[in-house]
Amino acid sequence: MQESKTSEIKKDCSVYFFIGDDLDALQAVERELIQRVGNPDMATLNIARLNGRTDNLDELVKNIGLFPFGVEKRLVIYTDSLERIHDKKDIERWQKIVENVPPSTVLVLEFRTALVKKKKDWMWKTYADHSWLAKWAERKDDWFFYKEYRIPSRRDLPARILKMAEEEGGQIESRAADELARLAGDDILLIRQEVRKLCMYVSGERSITAEDVRLLCSAIPEEDVFAMVDAFALGDAPRALHHLKLMFANQDYVRVFSMIVRQFRLLLLAKEALQEGPASSVAARIGESEFVAQKAIQQSKRFTFEELEHIYRALYDMDGDVKRGNITPEVGLELIFFEKTGSTAL
Repeated sequence: MQESKTSEIKKDCSVYFFIGDDLDALQAVERELIQRVGNPDMATLNIARLNGRTDNLDELVKNIGLFPFGVEKRLVIYTDSLERIHDKKDIERWQKIVENVPPSTVLVLEFRTALVKKKKDWMWKTYADHSWLAKWAERKDDWFFYKEYRIPSRRDLPARILKMAEEEGGQIESRAADELARLAGDDILLIRQEVRKLCMYVSGERSITAEDVRLLCSAIPEEDVFAMVDAFALGDAPRALHHLKLMFANQDYVRVFSMIVRQFRLLLLAKEALQEGPASSVAARIGESEFVAQKAIQQSKRFTFEELEHIYRALYDMDGDVKRGNITPEVGLELIFFEKTGSTAL
């Protein structure tokens, strides 16, 4: 089972602010704070989970105001708390509530977000959407704790996989960790799931090998993503959609979407790296293999910087619409493709 790193999370705070795209790490820190509540028999009575999409500030006030039962403090985990907070009045109320959490409650503000490009800077999309939040979160109050959780680069991912295997009670060979990183990309929850499956498969009798990974773990080949983006860049929307449908036939939306987003983020990083140094330095700058970097360089040249920024942001806007049930993944991606190419859907 996974072990929490208690040394990383400050104790005795009223508000914990966690932001990032490493959903595996966010889940781990949640488990740690839940363990701190104490008496597991009383956990369901003292832990509340709220989501900004469905639970408003009145619901937050009600939950942080309840007294703990049989333990020292209640735990309230509020995900995407700014989903419906936009005007000045609501922002001020949100700040007042969060800054005055009663001593009988621990409030966790969790923002599951992604890095986006705004002007010349990369930032969390939550900060791009709520310009006041980053400055507010810089506070040094004793009652406040802030931490970011970022998915490791492709170069650092094998080390994370080695650690995951240890957390799951197993061991994995370095070559196998490299293979799993190649197959799974940066889908960190999929990687955790695959590591858990591999550990169960070998049952602690031996280390996980690269052969085990190839036998048990499926993937979207990078070549499929490259081919789709190539077709997209050349204005061949029908061929791009053909590759997209092939990917959807073998994988779920979350997996396909994460690979597409990752590819366009690589193109943005590659284009930016080319502006700052020679092509030979791109792989080191973006933390990818030479093959992946060279492919990203080639593809990035087929887009303007503005086009890549627009596509990257459109992908995340579309993802929000999909999660709200306003559009299907296939239609959302098709609209992005045909907007770029100016074609008509077949």
